[in-house]
Amino acid sequence: MFHPSPHFASEMRSVLHVIALLALLAGAGAVDARAAPDAGEVLAELSDRAIKELTEPGLSAAEQERRFRVLIGDGFDIPAIGRFVLGRYWHGASETERQDFLATYEDMLVHRFLPVFGQYSGERVQVGVVRPFAEGTGLVNVDSMIVRKEGEPVRVDWRMHLVDGRYKIVDIVAEGVSIAVTLRSEYTTVLKNNGGNVAALTQQLRNKIHGG
Repeated sequence: MFHPSPHFASEMRSVLHVIALLALLAGAGAVDARAAPDAGEVLAELSDRAIKELTEPGLSAAEQERRFRVLIGDGFDIPAIGRFVLGRYWHGASETERQDFLATYEDMLVHRFLPVFGQYSGERVQVGVVRPFAEGTGLVNVDSMIVRKEGEPVRVDWRMHLVDGRYKIVDIVAEGVSIAVTLRSEYTTVLKNNGGNVAALTQQLRNKIHGG
């Protein structure tokens, strides 16, 4: 079965706050735009939309989820993330298995991330430098720091790349813990235990989402 480590689960709780909290910096001019100006702007715009669209009073759960799925599609490159976390097993999967996995992966994001919008408790985010990440990868890194009322600040880096002329998120790194790399390791373990069967991994993710 798929069981995230306690350390990863703790970091995930911090990461969950970031999309909502970055709205506090939207339009504040905190991003160093010299290296890759659009990445910071896109991140601020996404977070601003998240706060405005997902915390609207009286919003039904179904409509909140619908809006959140739109935000995920606009802000995250789900196909690229899916290919990375499956690693070599992506190439051996059928097109149906790939699409089923990507759809379930998006469901997992909704399951993990959507609850954050009822958990905001006054944290602040400081957005730092936008810079190229690893020459030749086409990625940029956006620095940020979550400042909490209690406890030490949490550093979060956003890895983004261009998709059809717009920056999209491909990874989030909280205190040095990469979500994409961690999930790739965990999914690889599940796949190895199931003979590389991507459909089996997808079913285990569905079971976890639905509490099975």
